[in-house]
Parts: sequence; C-alpha cells; structure tokens
Amino acid sequence: MTIQIQPCTGMPIDRLAKAMNDAFSDYVVPLQLTDAQFREITSRRGYSEAHSFLAMDGNQVAGFWFSSAPETAMEYRAYCLSAGVLPEFRRRGLLRHLFEAMLEKHRHDGGAGIHLEVISSNEVALRGYQSFGFQIIRNLNVYKLEQLKPIETAPTNIKIREIALHRLPDDVSRFFDTHPTRQNQRSAMHALPGTVRVFAAYYGNDLVGWQAVFEDGATPELAVHRDWRRKGIGSALLARALASHPEKLMFVNVDAGCVSINEFLIARDAVRLLVQHDMFLSV
Repeated sequence: MTIQIQPCTGMPIDRLAKAMNDAFSDYVVPLQLTDAQFREITSRRGYSEAHSFLAMDGNQVAGFWFSSAPETAMEYRAYCLSAGVLPEFRRRGLLRHLFEAMLEKHRHDGGAGIHLEVISSNEVALRGYQSFGFQIIRNLNVYKLEQLKPIETAPTNIKIREIALHRLPDDVSRFFDTHPTRQNQRSAMHALPGTVRVFAAYYGNDLVGWQAVFEDGATPELAVHRDWRRKGIGSALLARALASHPEKLMFVNVDAGCVSINEFLIARDAVRLLVQHDMFLSV
C-alpha cells in the first residue's frame, strides 16, 4: 500500500501517543507515555498539529514528525518535539518525506529554522538529521537528583517562599549564563497553568534566586543572581524543591558549555543520565 504524508490535523491524541510509544519502543530510552503525559509534554513544547505530519499506511500511523509553529520568542524558529518511524516501516525513507513536508510548511509560514535534540549515542538518528542539513550547535546534559548532598548553609537573611509564576522577572540576564532550549523556556511553563511551582529566594524584598519545578519533578529553571552565588542559595532552593518533589528532580538539557550549573549539580550528587546534541537547521 502507498504511504501517504498528511498533517496531524484532527488526529486523536491517543493515536499520536501510541505511535510515539511504538516508534520509541526499542530506543535508547524506551517511551511508555500515557495519553495525559503525551498531552502535557506536547503542550509544554508548543505542538502544532498544522505543522506536524504523519506517514499513513492506510489507517495505520507508520511515522511522524511533531513540530511547533515558528515562534516569535525563538526568532521565528520552530522546534521539533519528536520524530520517528515505527520499526516495521523503517529503511523506506519515511522520515525524509516527513521532514520535507514539515520544511515546506515551515517555509510557507516564514520560518527561519528548526531546532531539535538527539541523544548523542544514537548515531543512526544523528547521521540522518545531518543528512537533512542539521548541525550540532551545542551539547546538553540530562541530570537526575534524588537526594541532596548538603554543602553550604543558606544565609539566615535569605528567605525561601513559594510565589506565582507571573512574578518572575522577564529580564533574566543577571541570573542565567546561557539560553534555554524550547522545553525549558518560560512559554513551556505558561502553557499549562498550575502545573509548575516556583520557589523563590529573597533578601528582604529583592529576588536573588528561584527554582521552577513541574509536577513530574522536571526543573526548567534554577537561577541565582550572579552577585549572590556560592552563598548556599542554590542548595537551599534544591532542598525546598526536593521537599515538595521527594521522588526526584530532573534537569533536562543543561548546556554542557555552562560550567557553573554543571559543576553545581555534580557537586550536589546529581547523576548525569545522558548527553544530547542540540541541532539546528537554518532555513
């Protein structure tokens, strides 16, 4: 039967989630997402059904390319949430056909380029994306923290309290040493109101740091003002977050070139699970 490439428009979430689970059943990190988890992840990352495509073998999903629309906050770039082909449909060039359909739509809408991430050990996927024109622009570490190793004690004049997400500053230039990937941007936190908690460190009325945490323990932001680092504030924020998420905290897509945050997490016994490549295709 001839494979048809079509937009995801109107396709039920449960079928998209099943296709993603099936495609990554033999992956480095196998997926088994529930429909609710799939909906939450895709909402965080800006999924657009009009910019995402399916390879259909009759009524069966054979492959997919899930993408965001070009976004103003990303300088009109788009983000590939996930792309894959089910094992029985591989080696037929389906991913290239999906990529070409996505790229045509992206160009039609005036997009400037596409970001994606691939696990560094997945050499087959890496070569495939490079053949499409994607280039590695940086490496990203993924950490898990289950128990905090105490190092410093936060100053007694620093108070940690929970605040609303909207109270975080828009200008974070004095707090961050790098820029986040799409799934850690502020837009991901605003996509699902009520699913992220923010623990903030104050010196009097001055905000000197914060940690944002999703319900599943994923941490999109951990920030301490440059003038207040190495004073125990970061550790105090981690302790407060772990108290609310005792199972684990996850730090996904930590810029490997940002020495400060990597050394901070490793010193507190965070375990590096894997390395990803941040890849970009300029259009």
